[in-house]
Amino acid sequence: MNFEEKIKRDLEGILLEKGQIWIQSPKRVYARVPKNLVLPILAFLKSIGFHQLSAITCVDWIDKEKFELIYNLFNFFDGAVHVFIKTELERDKDTMPTATQIYPMAFDYEREIHEMFGIVFEGHPRLDAFILEDWDGPPPMRKDFDTALYVREKYGVEDLTEKLTRRLDVHYLEVKNE
Repeated sequence: MNFEEKIKRDLEGILLEKGQIWIQSPKRVYARVPKNLVLPILAFLKSIGFHQLSAITCVDWIDKEKFELIYNLFNFFDGAVHVFIKTELERDKDTMPTATQIYPMAFDYEREIHEMFGIVFEGHPRLDAFILEDWDGPPPMRKDFDTALYVREKYGVEDLTEKLTRRLDVHYLEVKNE
C-alpha cells in the first residue's frame, strides 16, 4: 500500500461514509467532506505530517447556490503528497469555523476569502479589510458581482469594451478587405 492509499484508508475511517475520498493521480488525494468534519480532518492530517497549508481557495458555484472551499495540504516528507479537502457552504449567509488554530497560515487565506467572497470564518481574530483599499462594494469575486455597474456607480466611468471591440472589428474588416 502506497502513502496515498494509506491516507485514503485513514480518511475513510474518520469519515465513516460521510464524505467521498479519491486518489486523483499519483501524489494527489481528494476528499469532499461536510463542513463540520473539516477541522478534525485538518488536525488529523497535520498530526501525520501534513504541516504545510499551501492554500485555501474558494469557488463560487452560483448555479448551485454554493461556495466550495478547498484546503490544499502538502507533506514534504512522505513522497511529496498533496491532499485537497473540499467542503461546500451555502452562498447565503453560511459560515465556516476558522482553521487558524491548526494552521496559523490560514489567517491570511481566510481574510482574503472573507473580503473577496464574503464568507465569515467564525473565531477568526481579524476579518477586517485586507487587500481592497477604500472598498464599499459587495465582495468582488462573487459571480453575481457586476464590475461594470460598480465602476459606473462608484467612479462614473463608462465601460468602453463593447464600443472598442466593435471599432476593432470594423478596422479589422477594413484592413482585411484592402
